[in-house]
Amino acid sequence: MVEFSLVAPVLIVMLFLMIDFGRLVYTFGAISWATREGARLISLAPQQTTDCAVLQRVEQVGRGFPLSPDPNSLVGNTDPNNPGPPLAPTPNDLIPAGQGYIYVWPAVATRVPQDTWCNGNPRRVSQTARDVSVQVKYKWSPLMPLISSVVPSFTITTISVVHTEY
Repeated sequence: MVEFSLVAPVLIVMLFLMIDFGRLVYTFGAISWATREGARLISLAPQQTTDCAVLQRVEQVGRGFPLSPDPNSLVGNTDPNNPGPPLAPTPNDLIPAGQGYIYVWPAVATRVPQDTWCNGNPRRVSQTARDVSVQVKYKWSPLMPLISSVVPSFTITTISVVHTEY
């Protein structure tokens, strides 16, 4: 009994760590897959005038993880590798826990009305851009309270760059 009472807390903590680590690996894999699927789709010629199908595909593939376009930079997203004003992405520390934001560059979402629900009039992208990228930032936090007191929430960022076919 004494030995069990000494070893049991360590084993339980290790079990919780393994569960949260497994969740982290699964989350990263799912978010990465959604990013790659979005980049593959946006590289195809029919997608050159709208981001709608790409945003919907990333949300669909990332099922189980709430992903949506970043409300601060939905229109005219800047380059996710070199963000700049006036439509810079939301800083990592302001993304809510358990939420992910999708960025498409170069973005073609419409200005008026904002093409949130894919019902606006699309505009054409610059023909000088030959690479497109999709980036997803997801704020992951540990599930177990014991672990969350030691490991803070952090942002998982995945980006996929694909050469266009148009």
